[in-house]
Amino acid sequence: MRLEYSETESPPDSVKAHTSIEVEGRMIAIDKDGYLLDFDDWSPAVTEALAEADGVQLSDEHWLLIDFLHRFYKEYEIAPEIPILARNLCKDQNDCRWNKRYIESLFPGGAKMACRFAGLTKPVGRSCL
Repeated sequence: MRLEYSETESPPDSVKAHTSIEVEGRMIAIDKDGYLLDFDDWSPAVTEALAEADGVQLSDEHWLLIDFLHRFYKEYEIAPEIPILARNLCKDQNDCRWNKRYIESLFPGGAKMACRFAGLTKPVGRSCL
């Protein structure tokens, strides 16, 4: 896709704010906050690149949450709120420690960082909160 603007017209801020990261030889478009612009660009390698840039060492617990968020978004096209996330992980994993405090212990940026690592677009409303 090619965007063209006349010499007197500058691109809108939304276009200027976009950047990209290179992952496995592919350029992945992200917004100014590091969220993917296209959900289909996500791969585990993208998550690893984002985590490395943020200084987060991913463990199995991180991947469990990332995988859940990615599958939920793929099915419903919205990120879950923390209570929905916690309830589902509690039921799925038979482990009820998945609350806001535990998620923040895994991800310094909280659930929003987890959503970003899962390839979700920038959260709106109460999703990922």
